Amino acid sequence: MVKKHLLALFILLGLGLFAMKTFWGPNYFDGHDAQAHLVRLYQYDLALKDGQILPQWASGLLAGRGYPVFIFAYPLPYFIAEAFHLIGFSLAVAIKLTFVLSYLVSIIGMYFFGLTCWQSKKAGFLTALLWSWAPPIFEKIFIGGALGEVVAFAFIPWTFLALFKLFKQPNLKNSFYLALSLTLWSLSHLLNPIIFSPLLVIFFFFQLSQAENKILSLKFLLLSGFITLGLTAWFIVPAALEIKFTHFNEFVINQYSSQFVSLKRLLYSKWGTDAPGWGNNPVSQQVGVAQWLAIGLAAGLAILKPTRSVLEGKAYPFLLSFVISIFLMLSVSKPIWDLPTPLQNVSTPWRFLSLAVFSAAMAGGYVVKKIEKNKLLEFTACLLLIVLAIYGNRNHLRINDVRNYDLNFLQNYTGVATGWNEHLPIWVKDTPHEFPQNKLEVLSGDCQIDYPAVKCLTYSTLQLNTAYFPGWQIKLDGQITQIEPTENGLISFSVASGNHQIESKFTDTPLRRNSKIISFVTLFFIVIYYSRHCFDYVLQVFFRHVRIKR
Repeated sequence: MVKKHLLALFILLGLGLFAMKTFWGPNYFDGHDAQAHLVRLYQYDLALKDGQILPQWASGLLAGRGYPVFIFAYPLPYFIAEAFHLIGFSLAVAIKLTFVLSYLVSIIGMYFFGLTCWQSKKAGFLTALLWSWAPPIFEKIFIGGALGEVVAFAFIPWTFLALFKLFKQPNLKNSFYLALSLTLWSLSHLLNPIIFSPLLVIFFFFQLSQAENKILSLKFLLLSGFITLGLTAWFIVPAALEIKFTHFNEFVINQYSSQFVSLKRLLYSKWGTDAPGWGNNPVSQQVGVAQWLAIGLAAGLAILKPTRSVLEGKAYPFLLSFVISIFLMLSVSKPIWDLPTPLQNVSTPWRFLSLAVFSAAMAGGYVVKKIEKNKLLEFTACLLLIVLAIYGNRNHLRINDVRNYDLNFLQNYTGVATGWNEHLPIWVKDTPHEFPQNKLEVLSGDCQIDYPAVKCLTYSTLQLNTAYFPGWQIKLDGQITQIEPTENGLISFSVASGNHQIESKFTDTPLRRNSKIISFVTLFFIVIYYSRHCFDYVLQVFFRHVRIKR
């Protein structure tokens, strides 16, 4: 199957590698989130080497007091980047390789989704190109440095492809395929599926209406959902239920009110480098000239030349989701954002640009399929959209500036590597800007400290210069002792007179432990099932071979 598409994939991936040319080399770049991701990966690497198999606590952040960033921040991008780092690449190169790999995987996925949906290689090619050559995509990579969102882009088309196949052929294989895609997508950027939820819902209902066996399709879809929840429970459950222990709602929930975009800027806005509201050269928030044209052509064909066929039905979800995405970025949608829904967690309405581009790309595929019988018109439309997409992004294939960070910077970083300090524990009132002189200090009493040894002459209260958060455990002479947060959210505990040994460790709460068990059990049964399936297949091949020889 793949051999038939080698030329198209070769061209698309060649164009993709050309688009990423600014990333080749050892230097890092100046992006909005680029520094934060480098710092996080450094902390992730330290946590992993310190024994945290699934890192949750970054001990070096918050000026050495620690920060629970990995409980809430998407884990898959750091899994991938850490893998590159462990095989020998620098932290900076590892992150850039993660960007490039995600971008290329997304191109391949979009090609096959467009191909499968529209049953046309040309439509698949154009769909992939309109998706990958769009201003919002390059802004996320080169200007925003939005690692999580870009990694999520890799799995969006594969998820829709899996959902499409499941309704066409409801079976266990396609159910697992969908569950895997949803799992990887959710672990890449938990908010991204919320952004794509309008299209997911519309696409679901259309595919359900076309399914030959609706009940069976729903059963396997439900199975996919349960498997996804099981595989992601270790991350999603603590992230959702322990967010109340942070300042997230205080710092993030209301950000949307100042982040709406004008329709003029969505139609066209000059390429810039500053985050909106933070400078005189704001980032471009345009959907893309080629993408707008694709939507216009698709809407025109659907309205002026309706055939009431399945083809039009396939196009409507993408046209409607494009309209919804544009609406949600405009200030007129504020009453919708004001409702207490997960939408508020998205925080910036212009994140819906990715949904707009995705929908426009699929609409472009519909245009090619709709006019495929008129070869001249088809060629003209394809050429025009391809030229506009490539030429329109000719000045977007570059980073803002080179920016390198040495080991000394990473070791002495005093921040928290999040934009709004949103994962700061609720007990912490002020963010320190200097590392503590000592790991342990006396709040009251009389003690001599040579950490981890402590000699107290009186009953004393000690402070561990680590941020208080559920899961921290202090052992006094091997026995767990009670801890409490200080006025500024550090860990305090009482010590009787005498000589003592102090041991501190960040452990799993019952919630985190049980969530990991759920994910482990789910993964275990999947591995057992596929191992048995593969073993049965090997046996069948073996006995078939034996019979042939006889």
